[in-house]
Amino acid sequence: MPSLDSYDGTHDPFDHIATFKTTMHLQGVPDEIMCRAFPTTLKGPVRVWFNKIPPNTVSSFEELSKLFVNNFIGGQWHKRSSSSLLTIEQGENESLLSFITRFNREALTVDEVDDKLLLAAFHNGVNSNLFIHKLYEKEPQSMAKLIHSAQNFINAEDAIIAKKRKRVERMESNSTHHSKQGPRPKKG
Repeated sequence: MPSLDSYDGTHDPFDHIATFKTTMHLQGVPDEIMCRAFPTTLKGPVRVWFNKIPPNTVSSFEELSKLFVNNFIGGQWHKRSSSSLLTIEQGENESLLSFITRFNREALTVDEVDDKLLLAAFHNGVNSNLFIHKLYEKEPQSMAKLIHSAQNFINAEDAIIAKKRKRVERMESNSTHHSKQGPRPKKG
């Protein structure tokens, strides 16, 4: 059986229940065994809470889930409003890749957000002038297309940087090579 992270009461109880149920259902575990296996995923004060449940008072995993969630609802992860995405801005020295990663992580914390809002918030927050120019040449109609376009832009940017670096290294190598040979006498 795959191992699950132990629940300590500080995270979303709905998430823990959902992960536990998915894992158990994949294994074909019946309801009764789920009730017996559930405490193995608990630790600390949560395990103490579980051990205080009087024996034979819970008749199904669904009932146990409700007790669990009701007791640990304070640890629930609260979704943010979609307007919070409009406050995300690319830092002055932040790479496009770093901004995209941070933007996507924040977008996951928002409840019910559509592509149009994501696109608008991304446009609002990105500060890479060259990438903004690329976005307006052919504006992506979905976040997936925007991310694909950004990845192509990042790859092209990386290739340009690598080419410049190679050119500088070649120039430095040539100047070092010439200085080692010393001045050449003039033929006359």
